[in-house]
Amino acid sequence: MACLPCRGDAASERFKFNRKIAEICAEILNFKRSVGMKFYKSVKFKAIAGVLLLTAILCAAFIRIIPDYSTSRGFAVVSLSDYNKYNQGYCLKENRILPKEELYKRAIGQYLDYELKLDQMINDYRTYAYGSSWRSIYEIAYYELENINLSNWFEVLKKHHDNNETFEEIFMNKLKAKKTDPKKYIKINLNDMSAGFDRPIMFFDQEFFLKLDMDFILSDGSFANNYFPGYFLDEEDVGKYYKHKDPAYLHNIKFDSCGNIDYDLKKIYLESREAKGG
Repeated sequence: MACLPCRGDAASERFKFNRKIAEICAEILNFKRSVGMKFYKSVKFKAIAGVLLLTAILCAAFIRIIPDYSTSRGFAVVSLSDYNKYNQGYCLKENRILPKEELYKRAIGQYLDYELKLDQMINDYRTYAYGSSWRSIYEIAYYELENINLSNWFEVLKKHHDNNETFEEIFMNKLKAKKTDPKKYIKINLNDMSAGFDRPIMFFDQEFFLKLDMDFILSDGSFANNYFPGYFLDEEDVGKYYKHKDPAYLHNIKFDSCGNIDYDLKKIYLESREAKGG
């Protein structure tokens, strides 16, 4: 059964829409104050008011608002029949209900792309604003690694680290990090409502981040980042990563029935681009 996302958002948008209609009706009723009673009582005004009122009533009866995060507004105006289809879980643009696994893969994949784009934009801005010393020493990207998997990653990293090798040496040299598209490795587990990757993925953004098989906690119509181990080789931190599964305490990313996420890239960029204290 397909996920039925963001019904609360649709209700909120419809409330705003209906409130706007009420405001239009109020403007019509108060129009006499600005134009005078003579015009207010004229046939011409009554005809205009009648058309506007009829339009407002028809809109309220046959038009609805649904989330559509592929648009800059974040919503779409649809017919009543399309609204009912949306509430059944349909992606209206494709006229089908996406399987849950496909829906989550789309949403998480879009999130990964946006996060990468955001970090690249911030890096470019800080290099321009503060000087070349701020530029990342490696390309900001996702990397796949050699000779490491979900079963042995902890032992492999610990072995190299115990030899006094830095994470830079381990990831970039020993494990031969190579740029990749992480979307092809997304793994969805609907049994325990989690998602991650079917192999360790390294993300570099001034620091090295390891992404594993439970990076996301899934909910109906949204997902959240799981607890992130602050230090790869701290067994307590790794234990929290695999046990921490309560998205109520985390920031939820909403998505619509086509898998488009509610992510304002421009807004987040403008709020995040300045260095702390800079």
